[in-house]
Amino acid sequence: MKNHFALNLVLSFVAVTGLYGCAGSKPQPVAATESAVQTVQPANSGEIQDDAAAQNTNDSGLTAQQTASVSDEVQSAQTYAVNDNTSENTQQIQVVATSGEAQSVTAATAHPTHETVIVTPENSGASAGVEQPDFRSEFQKLMDAGDFAAARKVALDNLKSKKTDDRDFWAAVEADPLLNETLDATVRPHGTNSLSALGGGSTVSLKYQDSADESAKAAIKPDQDLRQTMYRSEIAYYRLCQILGCSFDTPVTRPVRWTKSDFNTLYNASTSKKNAGYRSKFEHLIWANEGGNKVLYAAYKEWIPTFIGFPIEVTSAWTIYERPGTTKYPDLRTFYKNILAGGRTNAMHDLSKLIEYTGDLTTRDILQQLSDLTLIDYLTNNWDRYSGAQDNYGANCHFQPGGIIAIDNGAALPAWHAPRVVKRLNLVQTFSRDLVYNLRTLDPDKLLEHLIPNPTKEELKSYERFKERRAEALKYINGLINKYGEDKVLIY
Repeated sequence: MKNHFALNLVLSFVAVTGLYGCAGSKPQPVAATESAVQTVQPANSGEIQDDAAAQNTNDSGLTAQQTASVSDEVQSAQTYAVNDNTSENTQQIQVVATSGEAQSVTAATAHPTHETVIVTPENSGASAGVEQPDFRSEFQKLMDAGDFAAARKVALDNLKSKKTDDRDFWAAVEADPLLNETLDATVRPHGTNSLSALGGGSTVSLKYQDSADESAKAAIKPDQDLRQTMYRSEIAYYRLCQILGCSFDTPVTRPVRWTKSDFNTLYNASTSKKNAGYRSKFEHLIWANEGGNKVLYAAYKEWIPTFIGFPIEVTSAWTIYERPGTTKYPDLRTFYKNILAGGRTNAMHDLSKLIEYTGDLTTRDILQQLSDLTLIDYLTNNWDRYSGAQDNYGANCHFQPGGIIAIDNGAALPAWHAPRVVKRLNLVQTFSRDLVYNLRTLDPDKLLEHLIPNPTKEELKSYERFKERRAEALKYINGLINKYGEDKVLIY
């Protein structure tokens, strides 16, 4: 996120053993080609646990869908709609930036610069095998300035010259406090800060806010025994996007902790009418024992002030343009109308907001974000992006000024396998060149050290599943490249 959130609380760091810290003309659609290419197959099929059984969900097959407002091109193409019924129809946790507030974390974690890594194509002006003359000075200048995201970008650009190895890149990762917090900030009552009930789904979610003016600071996902969501998954998903480089956005997500006494003080400080009844959910909270004190670990997610739901579930309206050889795209208004037409009954009201929030982005830019999101959700086995009920389309995929933002990622990295993420990846056949390059190049073991440090036994299974899905995703993409050519597959 380009806007930093601030805790606006008194924080102190306590070491925790074993935890993280814890516009164009209408397109001529290309015929669907799933049957002609090798599709992604579930990894370790002998050990697969269907996500429908694991989470009491119903993952039905793809169904044909036509809507009156879909363009002639979309009507003539093979269309799909995913009908995924999950065990919970959660109302999306909102998260908002608290810009302009002082961040009192520590000098090591309070750097103001935080950009999503977007790796550019081949080094311009640099011959193959030759390090750019100014690389070392530029890299060190960025590191000294604490602009670790830009330093990672420069290191990856230079890595493509084949002159250097990946040590500079990992040095920039390890120096970034937002990607390496292995201590949990102890959140203590301060001023008029409070905790209040947030969730609309079956899992426990809270809002950290200033009760004086009701300004939100963060969404809180605590550790709990409702395993549809995991606080460490929220943190890992955010870090993965920062390291690999995603074109879509994620809220800055960090580990925090409360003592039971301080948690109760903050919760009692809220005047929310919902709080009293919501206490019944607290039986699901997992309290760790530290030196005789009970503490609660949680993901602290930057509050996003402005967003609307984006009905990603209407796959018929956007995956048709995720085909090799596609060069023409509809104008944004037509593109959004076709997507909204397949969503909830009042979804068309969001058309003007989508146009406003898109700004200078093009239809192709939004398609890149959807492609990246689909690939990252596959890699993390994130089964909960799509809502099963049409009236809830867009509940777990959001659009803010600047495009797609993945807010709720607590279902990522489960130890079991979700077949639905395979179906969704097979609908997409065009990808971001830099994202695929980074996925190929970066050591998955080094990557996962930063995503899931000090893993539990269950998280070790997730760790292995991630590596299996990485191999399967690259196999699938390589198969597309062999069939259609790199320039028609890695188009973004």
